[in-house]
Amino acid sequence: MKFKGQNKTLTKQRKVKISMSENVFYYKPLPALLTSAGDAATAADALKLEVPLLQNSEPKIRIDIAALLLAINIYETAKTELSARRETVRTVTESTLDRMILARDNFKPVLGSQFGQPWVALGMPDSLAFPRTAVELQPIVGSYKEYLETHPAQEVAAKEITAAAFDALFTGLNAARDAVTAQELVIDNAKGIRDDKAAILRKRMRSLVDELNMLLGPLDARWKRYGFNMPGAQETPDVPTNIQVILIGPNAAAMKWEAPARADYFRVWRRIIGVDAEPVAVGSPADLDFTLENLPAASTVEVYLSAVNNGGESALSEKVTIVTH
Repeated sequence: MKFKGQNKTLTKQRKVKISMSENVFYYKPLPALLTSAGDAATAADALKLEVPLLQNSEPKIRIDIAALLLAINIYETAKTELSARRETVRTVTESTLDRMILARDNFKPVLGSQFGQPWVALGMPDSLAFPRTAVELQPIVGSYKEYLETHPAQEVAAKEITAAAFDALFTGLNAARDAVTAQELVIDNAKGIRDDKAAILRKRMRSLVDELNMLLGPLDARWKRYGFNMPGAQETPDVPTNIQVILIGPNAAAMKWEAPARADYFRVWRRIIGVDAEPVAVGSPADLDFTLENLPAASTVEVYLSAVNNGGESALSEKVTIVTH
């Protein structure tokens, strides 16, 4: 169960009142945009006889929602595939590294157990340690292959220390890395399409607001059916802050707070731990103080406050916790 004000933004992007055609669609994240569009489509269908929309009817909104959902799904699927391909690079790199270590140790009786000039031919410029990334390991794999092509007597077929084996390792690393690069391009393209579809839906919602402006009055309550604030109403108040709560008896507490911008009155919420699943409204004072009464003894109580005007209700304040005796 959600209570009023729970899902509103804690702070405004801008303090000045914005026009309804701008609304908040420029700033909404995609889940919130889709929720808003779905609510608007539902209202457009329910009120189609009362509010006949021509340019932004329910089917048109649904088409744009579906297009964005498909684009999001394609993008998320591409991200999952990229993660899988990166994991393939990691496993291929680890298995290649194991083979490189085996070959290196096999070469030590011939080239020396310490780094020296003979090892440079195997692509190891300054130590016998191997890098751990595919991009750094791959050229050394190529050098091992070339070395064994020119020194076939040092091949050990039983341990797969052969030019052909290292050629296969080189090809495997290269293919795994190329697959990641290719998928990164797929993701870039999918993200571009997703963002284009989101821009279309944002434009649709702004266009809906503009069309509603021609059909509804600025204080028509039906604005809220579409999920919009009434354009003639005040901007939603700020969230109350600096809330102080002190016990004034075994079953009562006194509250006071600072007045937030645009508040006409307030709503006090109380949640008794172990009793209330969600905060419960217990008063609607117009002043900057309130007395909580009939609190249960030996209980932990969370207290919240919201601010209200004819434009709506703020989110809840941060909780203040008190413990009764």
